[in-house]
Amino acid sequence: MLRRIVPLGALFAAALLSTVALVLLDARDDAWNQANNSTSNLARALERDLSAEMRSIDLALVAIKSILNDTTHGRISPELQRTLIQERVRSTRYLESVAVLDVNGEQIFDSRGEVPHGAPNLVDRDYFTVHRDRADVGFYVSRPFRSRRTNIWSLGFSRRLVYADGRFAGVVMGAVRLDQLEAAVFNGLQLGPSGALTLFRQDGIILARSPNEEPQLGRDLSGSPVVRRALEVPAGQYVTVAAVDGVRRLYAHRRLRDAPLMINVAMALDDIYAAWRMKALVIGSIAIALVAAAVGMALLLQRALARRRVMELAARESEAGFRLLSENSNDVVSRMDATGRRLYLSPASEKIFGRPVEELLARSTLDDVVPEDAPIVRDSLRRLAAGQREVMSTYRIARPDGAIAWLEASARAIIDERSSTVTGMVAVVRDITERKAAEDELASLARTDGLTGLANRRCFDEVLKKEWRRALRDRTSLSLLLLDIDHFKLFNDAFGHPAGDACLRQVAHEVQTAVRRPADLAARYGGEEIALLLPNTVGSGATAVAEQVRAAIESLGIAHSGLGGIDRVTVSVGVATAIPSADVGEESLLAAADAALYRAKRMGRNRVAVAFKTAAHGVADGWTPISNA
Repeated sequence: MLRRIVPLGALFAAALLSTVALVLLDARDDAWNQANNSTSNLARALERDLSAEMRSIDLALVAIKSILNDTTHGRISPELQRTLIQERVRSTRYLESVAVLDVNGEQIFDSRGEVPHGAPNLVDRDYFTVHRDRADVGFYVSRPFRSRRTNIWSLGFSRRLVYADGRFAGVVMGAVRLDQLEAAVFNGLQLGPSGALTLFRQDGIILARSPNEEPQLGRDLSGSPVVRRALEVPAGQYVTVAAVDGVRRLYAHRRLRDAPLMINVAMALDDIYAAWRMKALVIGSIAIALVAAAVGMALLLQRALARRRVMELAARESEAGFRLLSENSNDVVSRMDATGRRLYLSPASEKIFGRPVEELLARSTLDDVVPEDAPIVRDSLRRLAAGQREVMSTYRIARPDGAIAWLEASARAIIDERSSTVTGMVAVVRDITERKAAEDELASLARTDGLTGLANRRCFDEVLKKEWRRALRDRTSLSLLLLDIDHFKLFNDAFGHPAGDACLRQVAHEVQTAVRRPADLAARYGGEEIALLLPNTVGSGATAVAEQVRAAIESLGIAHSGLGGIDRVTVSVGVATAIPSADVGEESLLAAADAALYRAKRMGRNRVAVAFKTAAHGVADGWTPISNA
């Protein structure tokens, strides 16, 4: 019998090792596929966003060239020239400033203001020399450089200026700060400890990199495998060793459609397989232990196999959170008369409004605006017609297909300086629908406690300040309840933190149930403390709500540890009500509610204690506890 057990044990061991190996290899493939998809999707999203922004910068430079040409031929005044150029700079994302250089590299215009006396000559900058020496260069992206005025790392985006006969007339250059570009594009993207994001020119020059390493800025990597492969095809993925730091990475690259740039997203192989290696080590160790037991004691192994099951390998790294940004953010340029009637619309309006330009010109400015936002647009036109120089507004439009889009408009009045009358209006409109949705989602996440679903401390502080100012203005009462779960540490010690979290959620649900009005706010104040803010509520009303919440939580019957005679979960509540006055702040209400809470605890817990407010001078020192009896 013993001779049969050993071969059976060996056969089982071989089968087990083979199974574990296959599962681990499958998990390794999953980790690789996850990284492959993440880098590819991230590269595609960054390429779309940067392509749109580069296109926007190029369109701004082309428009500024046209403005400069109109100024040269006397079609617009220098003052209007500066206004239009500054408007272009403000409406173009990432663009910090615009400078115009003459044929000798001297600055003759700066959108930030008058060119200072003794401004440095820029004849040695590559964004100048390339246009001076070559007439065939269009939209050009410079090497990273430190500004001679601000000493800040920047990129230059430039186009050639020419005289009527085609001779070189200078350069128009838009400057983008590298720190702002990196913060907007790279920050928040998780690629692991050794991951990297790199923005190249198509000749292999590094323009920006995350993690940021100044010595790498402007480095020429045209001979590296990374750049050589990126130059062969517009998009692709491959594994190679980085020339920058010698780390072996998975690369995903894409060339930008509207600029001579390419984006490179890289994840280190060690980071890709780090979680897998840890799991493989644990599972492999278990498998080896089982194999040793099978070879030595086959019968015991059979019993062990009856008790054990291979745990499912389902820990897959979540794809890095990111949003696909809009493919194009081309601005709509609109010119209107003094009454707001459209005289001109740029071609981008067809995409944003969903109608042909000819149809839009025949329609009123308000025709496409949703009725609820029409007063916003009407007020903007009224203020411009009244002579206000600049108006910013955000509103919604309804497209022909029924879709609602958010727009951001920056409009300026064209004023005849001699007569001081408004002769027309110029507006730049941008589609911000996706940005608005992202902002709303982030704002909601930033104000919610992840465990209880209540508002978080940050949201509570903001609302408390707002409601305090409102009550001060309206001379109304403001009530605050502070709840604390009694002996919560003993509960956690007895049942564990998962049970403690579940208890917190149940208590939070009962507190949220007490919120009956839109202005009421329930928030997790800290740890096991929960706050309930009740605007325009007198002390008796707040006390009644507090007692209702206390009783509801007690009636849940959540079992406690039993230590010290505590058989179920209860709460202590501190209540404070105030009619704010100018000489005290909202901290007084917090302090009073906190003191009332601790008074309730000192009096035996599972009760409500109240601090009453005198008419205009903060919260009084008198306390009236309300027992649960």
